[in-house]
Amino acid sequence: MGLGHAIYHRIISTPGVASLFSPAQRDCATIFMLHRFDDPNRGVAGFDPAQLQRGLEYLRKNRYEIVSLENIFDRLARKGAALRGAVAFTIDDGYVDQAEIAGRVFAEYDCPVTTFLTTGFLDGQLWFWWDKIEYIFSMTSQKSVKITLPELNLAYELGSHGMRHKAQEDFTQRCKVIADDAKHRIIVCLAEAAGVELPKTPPQQYAPMSWDQARMCEERGMTFGPHTVTHPILSRTDSHQSKTEIEESWARLSKEVRRPVKIFCYPNGRWEDFGQREIDVMHKLGLQGAVVGEPGFADPRSFANDSVGRFKVMRFSFPETLPDLVQYVSGIERCKMMVRG
Repeated sequence: MGLGHAIYHRIISTPGVASLFSPAQRDCATIFMLHRFDDPNRGVAGFDPAQLQRGLEYLRKNRYEIVSLENIFDRLARKGAALRGAVAFTIDDGYVDQAEIAGRVFAEYDCPVTTFLTTGFLDGQLWFWWDKIEYIFSMTSQKSVKITLPELNLAYELGSHGMRHKAQEDFTQRCKVIADDAKHRIIVCLAEAAGVELPKTPPQQYAPMSWDQARMCEERGMTFGPHTVTHPILSRTDSHQSKTEIEESWARLSKEVRRPVKIFCYPNGRWEDFGQREIDVMHKLGLQGAVVGEPGFADPRSFANDSVGRFKVMRFSFPETLPDLVQYVSGIERCKMMVRG
């Protein structure tokens, strides 16, 4: 962190400064998203639970309104009080650390959180494609890997940890822009080229929570929404698969948990990762809306935009430092966005 950034953080952390910007949060909400959580016992490097605790403690101490995602969506639809800077939390995917670690922290602070579940993952049908890529690059003993396919012609040098990480990132990004069936095929080819046998079930660092764990978390206040069956990038699937992924994930979730949330979460969540086709399916299912992975505040005007706004509600990644959290929830970030236009 540079000196200027450090001074800025110190200023916005000074008591009373953040409250000066609170008018900017009028009639909007901040929705945060999280993914993996540090779990040394399973070899998982994710978000530090202690930082999550510090953030929740700050929000409680400073009397921020922490509400459920459903509450946010109701109020975005003008059902109930204006939002005035309300905060909601979401988690994506359905890993076991999300139940065992995040579930405990959110319950400790009596904080609602909605976790979006990839139902095929919990059903033991699969493990995530990006985890397979990470596993291959971490387990191969080879110093280089070449892949020659119609879709891809790649060569990676793997002589150092940095090279492996760079290769993994490059390969993962390439997989995001090709058809879903081709993606799975080239991951198998990568494993063969790297001399790595992919286990049929995910190793412990990539394991899902169980449905029993989901129900236990539900008793402590966690709610659950649909996140497809296999976590494809929907815009890279055909119409049949896209429809099936949405419908079956909702049906499966509705069967396994007591009160499923009628809010969908797009895999990967960029604007280019879904379209009107997916929105039409959710309309017919009667879902309340959907969240994306693009950064931004949730506000009623965007929500009501052409009847599709409720399927494009934005979220911020939960920040790793307390001053950055203050910036998002206090109105400072919203003021900066208004200045930028």
